[in-house]
Amino acid sequence: MAIIALADSLRVALVRLGRRMRQQRTDESLSLHHLSALGTMQQLEQPTLARIAAAECVKPPSMVKTLQHLEDLGYVERSPHPSDGRMVVLRISDKGESMIASMREQRNRTLADSLAKLTPDERQTLAKAIPLLERLAEQ
Repeated sequence: MAIIALADSLRVALVRLGRRMRQQRTDESLSLHHLSALGTMQQLEQPTLARIAAAECVKPPSMVKTLQHLEDLGYVERSPHPSDGRMVVLRISDKGESMIASMREQRNRTLADSLAKLTPDERQTLAKAIPLLERLAEQ
């Protein structure tokens, strides 16, 4: 298979799989950019508005609306920055952590159900492909 054809097939398969996983939302009031912001907050050591916006490749004013919505829903909490009074530190609330864990569990179950329908050899092939997919995602 030519590289372009491989790229096209892989892209289509990943988009379809991603769409299927996104359908497993536990809270329909959250858009994909809300969920992405929460995921970014989990990864950042000290999430501030500027850091979250930079990681999400959006301007801070756009992130303000996203974070305000998450805070209104009780998924995000604010506290004063320990050394800079002009900033606030954001954290995912217990409610937010619970929602994320529930959503991940549901998505994992859905995917596991599909994986169970594959043969052991097919599952082994997928397992071997994971490091390659991770490398592609990092480039």
